Amino acid sequence: MLPASPSSRRDFAASSLAPWLLCLGLFGVYTGSKVQIQSDSLWSIPSAASILHEGNADLDEYAPSFTPATDYARTAYGGRTYYEYPPGVMVSALPFLALAEAVFSLGRPLLEHLGAPGARALAWLELFQSTGKVDLGAFHRTEQLIASTYVCAAAALLLIVLRRHVSSRAALVTVLLFGLGTTAYSTASRVLWQHGPGLLAIAWVMLLLARPTQVPRTAFLAGLAVSLAYVCRPTHSLTVLVVTAFFVLRFRRLLLAYFAGAALVAVPFCGYNLHVYGAPLSPYFRNTLDIVGSRFLMALAANLVSPSRGLLIYSPFLVLAGVGFVQRWRRGALAPYEKAFALIVLLHWVAISAFPIWWAGHSVGPRFFTDVLPYLVFFLAFPVQLALDAPRQHRVLSSVLVVTAVFSILVHWRASITFDVHMWNSFPVNVDSAPERVWDWKDPQLLRAVPARFRSNPR
Repeated sequence: MLPASPSSRRDFAASSLAPWLLCLGLFGVYTGSKVQIQSDSLWSIPSAASILHEGNADLDEYAPSFTPATDYARTAYGGRTYYEYPPGVMVSALPFLALAEAVFSLGRPLLEHLGAPGARALAWLELFQSTGKVDLGAFHRTEQLIASTYVCAAAALLLIVLRRHVSSRAALVTVLLFGLGTTAYSTASRVLWQHGPGLLAIAWVMLLLARPTQVPRTAFLAGLAVSLAYVCRPTHSLTVLVVTAFFVLRFRRLLLAYFAGAALVAVPFCGYNLHVYGAPLSPYFRNTLDIVGSRFLMALAANLVSPSRGLLIYSPFLVLAGVGFVQRWRRGALAPYEKAFALIVLLHWVAISAFPIWWAGHSVGPRFFTDVLPYLVFFLAFPVQLALDAPRQHRVLSSVLVVTAVFSILVHWRASITFDVHMWNSFPVNVDSAPERVWDWKDPQLLRAVPARFRSNPR
């Protein structure tokens, strides 16, 4: 690639400022989008507050807040109540919450004279330090800020990874598609789901694996990264298995360093589970999969092409990720770590389709595919480069990319600024009671992204 003039966009994409400005731009979009629906994340901030203030993760100090409306995402073990979802989520919030609490506490005298902004900061501090009956819904903005930070950081790491394989401009366009045209935007950045911190861990795994060589330091960090991904979300066990096999087959001399990095997270994780649940893994990490059931093949198809959960319906430009993989495979250009990335995506597709709640509950589009988006956009980058470098020679490719990109960005933008898309999960029938609704082409969730006044049959 020839050097470009200092003012060119190509130079900007290759600059050290690009990842930072990318983060800033995405963060502005994410935090400016109003949809913040708490469900799985409801008790994440109080659990983190309990760790900071009481040195434990139980929620007993919030007992007056235990109502039917807040029953979701908490469970009782050994006479105490805990956040039901992976501990990696609440731990991922700790540095942000500790910093905010310290800054607001030290700056209290100044905040009292800053008008409305100061009053909001002091109100947040009082809420965060409260126990008993607490308005959990008031934490939605806090969750969004933390989740958005993790997704933006994942995008920045992906940009660094992709710039090593394609032109800087192609890398930037690809990451923008990841950040704005997928569930990274409409799901992972909305509130503190498991997906946001998990995306950052996976981007870190990719950064480490896509190196020309491995040394003890990088092996140690790889073990640390895969274990961090796993404690955020159990489906990342597939990344653990494949990456571990990658090191066993190619870098056996580095296994000690790799497992040392993993143990740094695995030991306290298992210790916590033994203390709370009496087993190395919590019940949430021990869900069974069914690949022989009658609905498995239907779920496989639904997760790809159904009108309300299909990956290729909500982010159709990801079809080109498959094109990129096939092109590299035919040319014999696939590096071993690229084969690992593709295998993880395939296994993930099987796993989420074999999961009992394969439709991902109350969510937007293909939420379960969110966790492997970094692997998919890696292969997407190669067709993107072809379309950008020679649009006239690849007119069909370029046209498909533009049309599908615009469509995807609009859909995920609408899902992030209007609650209509989310209401599909409950009306006219709860999708958890009738998961076959994901195949209803007369009332697809996708259509709820269209403003009601433009729909022929608005709901």
